[in-house]
Amino acid sequence: MRKPFVLVVDDNKITTKLLRRYLEANGYEAKEAYDGVDCLEKVEERKPDAIVLDVMMPRMDGYETARRLKEQEHTRDIPVVIVTALNDVQNQLKSIESGADDFLSKPIEEKLLIAKVKLLSSFFMANQKAVALEKIARGMASSSEALDSLLAEHGIDY
Repeated sequence: MRKPFVLVVDDNKITTKLLRRYLEANGYEAKEAYDGVDCLEKVEERKPDAIVLDVMMPRMDGYETARRLKEQEHTRDIPVVIVTALNDVQNQLKSIESGADDFLSKPIEEKLLIAKVKLLSSFFMANQKAVALEKIARGMASSSEALDSLLAEHGIDY
């Protein structure tokens, strides 16, 4: 079974390395991005099972990054956990309004990070499996109909 893949996005390289270590020590594969633009580029290279996204970054902040991820058909279902040092209700609401699925306050507690990532990535991976199974089932039904039609065309009754 593959390890869940998490993209950690923060302009502070010490923070990204720390979060990456937390995740890898708990059975996740993790990659780093250093701002919102870098995040969007890395998501195009490989779709993560979850994104841990800082708010305050250069070029594109976390709110705008989350908004853009949720606007695109192929990325809207990726779970996003916003990380912020701004721990007031207004910023928590702004996180949710931007499309984030959850938020964490800095400093980040390892166990809470892992619990949230585990919950969100598990739902995401289960949904991805369900979508794949649905496509397989549709393909099988289509193949079965085509076979029935071909057999009937040749007068073969089974």
